[in-house]
Amino acid sequence: MQAITSKDFEHVGDGTAVTVVDFWASWCGPCKMQTPVLEDLDQEYGDQVKFASLDVDQNQDLAQQLGIMSIPSLVIFKNGAPVEKVVGYHPKAALKKYLDEKLDEVQA
Repeated sequence: MQAITSKDFEHVGDGTAVTVVDFWASWCGPCKMQTPVLEDLDQEYGDQVKFASLDVDQNQDLAQQLGIMSIPSLVIFKNGAPVEKVVGYHPKAALKKYLDEKLDEVQA
């Protein structure tokens, strides 16, 4: 999973149909639980889904611009455009089911 900053953000989703950006902070307990789940999914999906993480404390401008009010927040991008936001901790099985649905929508 690639760590990004506001400077890298304009290229998020380039060349990938579905991208997941994890908005997190080092002091956030649920964020610490979510990270290993996302890292596992990153390995499983390979090139199908791109995963990135963005520290909201270091990139407050972007978090505010995207309306991130709670963390962890996952912003789903399709073809480079933000389309959905998922807030809170989610177990691996739930996220996998959700991402499989998103991939089916893109491929349809």
